[in-house]
Amino acid sequence: MKFSVSQADLSKGLSRVISVVPAKTTLPVLGNIMFKAQDGFLHLTATDLDVSITTKIQVDIKQPGSLTVPSKQFSELIKNLPNIPLEISSDPQFKLSVKCDKGDYKMSGESDDDYPALPMIDEKGSLKMDAKVLSRMIGKTTFAVSSDQLRPALTGVLFQIFDKEFRLVATDGHRLAKMVYSKFESTIKEKTNVIVPTKALTEVAKDIKDVVNINIGQNHIRFDMGDTQLYSRILDETYPDYERVIPANNDKKLTADTHMVADAFKRVSIFANPITHQIRLAMSKKNIAISAEDIDGGNTGMEKLQAEYEGEDLQIGYNSQLVLAALNNVDTQEVVIQFKNSTSAGIIMPSHQMENENQMMLVMPVRLND
Repeated sequence: MKFSVSQADLSKGLSRVISVVPAKTTLPVLGNIMFKAQDGFLHLTATDLDVSITTKIQVDIKQPGSLTVPSKQFSELIKNLPNIPLEISSDPQFKLSVKCDKGDYKMSGESDDDYPALPMIDEKGSLKMDAKVLSRMIGKTTFAVSSDQLRPALTGVLFQIFDKEFRLVATDGHRLAKMVYSKFESTIKEKTNVIVPTKALTEVAKDIKDVVNINIGQNHIRFDMGDTQLYSRILDETYPDYERVIPANNDKKLTADTHMVADAFKRVSIFANPITHQIRLAMSKKNIAISAEDIDGGNTGMEKLQAEYEGEDLQIGYNSQLVLAALNNVDTQEVVIQFKNSTSAGIIMPSHQMENENQMMLVMPVRLND
């Protein structure tokens, strides 16, 4: 293998794939990146067996070929070189050479014979949509996923496609985030539910292009993003019936400036119990207040809110950290919070929805200390 490439192009390609290389692995080959030079392009591939990324950059190929290279050592070298032309080659023993006018560097590569192949997608159908919208949907849901490995279904994000809607749903059992989008092209005919690992979606959102094609198979999902493709294992789990916990007939509503109410929660939560983060939200038509008390520390905090409230008087408890995380994902100037009673989840929404979108977040209440 022999080709020439600019440092900037190679560095960009490496940065796109290296993040899925596992820090520790029982399979040493997974610590490498696979290079394949053919047809005017260098294809770079990395995998941790759950998530795989492949991308291509244009290079001047003198001799096609392939091998795997140590990801950390090679990427550190390329990152620290100036933006100059590079000559890269390998010999039959997979010794890799990087030459430039600044120096000559050699390292040991390996055959790509044992490198895992990219998954085959036995395609059920595909979905095509605005990439920026998908990135936004990912950002507005992944914050609510669980880190509890004993509940693996909740460590991913549910993709639902039905009734001309594309839904992303995430929950950790204490909160829920749902994004719905209705402007997309799809060849999927049947209702589809798949759970995608959070790591894969984080990678998708990093460097997304104008349009993304999502190809769904039986066991894997593929995201086509220009010159980059990301493959992910689908979690073989059953997602809980999240619709069941979304309360209906929410006849109480709080409308407030988003930043104002978030800042008030931040200040008052300083005085909450450091373990439970419990705060009290007391609402009536005459008065709206947030309060917290740390009995062990003897600390209390209370702040009145300038907001509009509709409905009967209500006092409800929340984990302030969960409410703040939801408020941080509201982009409108005002936020709307709907309530049913003190034991039902509060529904947090922007005051108005973006075109073809519907965003909703839900936070479960906590029992107040009387």
